[in-house]
Amino acid sequence: MENRNIGPDDIILKEIFTIDLPTKTTVILQDWNKCVLKAEFSNGIEPCIVRLERVAGESRMFPMIAALQQVAAMVIPHLVPRTLQFGKAMNAEKDEFHFSVVEFIRGSTLEEVWGTLSEEERISVVEELGAALEKLHSVRPGDDNVRRVLQDMTSINMEGLGPLEQAGVFGGPELGFFQDGPSLLEAIEKSRRRKTPACTLTTGDISSGTTILSHFDEIGTATVNTSDMETWKSEAVLCHNDLTPRNLILRSCTSPTGEVRYKLAGIIDWEFSGFFPASYELSLQDTYFPTANRHVSYYLLLKEHLGKLTPRSSSHTTLSKAMDLIYESQQRSLVEGNKIPAKIRKRFLETLKMVKDEDPYVGWRRSSQETPFEELSQAEFVKLENDVIEEVVTKRKASAGTT
Repeated sequence: MENRNIGPDDIILKEIFTIDLPTKTTVILQDWNKCVLKAEFSNGIEPCIVRLERVAGESRMFPMIAALQQVAAMVIPHLVPRTLQFGKAMNAEKDEFHFSVVEFIRGSTLEEVWGTLSEEERISVVEELGAALEKLHSVRPGDDNVRRVLQDMTSINMEGLGPLEQAGVFGGPELGFFQDGPSLLEAIEKSRRRKTPACTLTTGDISSGTTILSHFDEIGTATVNTSDMETWKSEAVLCHNDLTPRNLILRSCTSPTGEVRYKLAGIIDWEFSGFFPASYELSLQDTYFPTANRHVSYYLLLKEHLGKLTPRSSSHTTLSKAMDLIYESQQRSLVEGNKIPAKIRKRFLETLKMVKDEDPYVGWRRSSQETPFEELSQAEFVKLENDVIEEVVTKRKASAGTT
């Protein structure tokens, strides 16, 4: 079968790097519509990350993602990769692509080194992250700096920047942009839906708000009042929305006494960023186990910091509860459908004796604090995955044999 994945060819590289061409390119991610690669040079120029995305379909998100990263870089410049260049270019087949060239941040991902960090280092790293998030959460869509970045990018003929230039609009390029609360809830439910819905949303008149009914009785129902939904647009702040271990870069530093410690060096991959209520980003942390985050200790520390950054209000609490009901309904549906990722998540939480607290600001917690907590090693997690896969495959074969 022909490989239709996007890749860098000489023509498009010459359009992007008009003077100094890279001597080596390493593809990090690619599919039919986009490609992310590392470009290295032999003349002392620092390596960089290049992102290509076909000018068609979902590429309308590309300029907005670049703009949001630019906004974040103004607030926490020491942690957000600098955007060195962006624009459009064509490859040898005359296909047109959006491209961006951003700074390469040297270091290791949190995923790679978390298991080697002391408890003191872990707390310090998450405190650094929490301080950065506090600055991001001070940025709102109507701020002058935000509008200036949007206008600058519009001036170089980049499409797709319109939504946030309208007053009262919040959201992001991945989930969508919204002018009201019910639209946000509908988008969240749609993003979690597979073949069939696992819950039903009903929006009535102003007095009744929006009701979310899980298709599983034990998960229940959540009602979001209209007054709470009306405040979400005014509560929207800049959020990264993918604070998983693979997107945090740590760098080792040696102190004057010779002690080696890790510090936060970068926050990468802003594809899911946008302007949302802080409770939206808080609640997303509950959805990453275990594929995107198997480090429960990191989750607990980050959840604590995000909980402090999220105001204790009815509007934030109801959004968190609504998101939890939608996600847990989806996961229950997938488990009953014998889907492997959902089965792995269920086994992972059971193995580590994690339970959901009634307070959505807390999220998942250990069922007992009396015994020492030990996370799964990489090898133990791989074994857990393999055990679940084997069980599911065996069950499917047995089921096929009886039909």
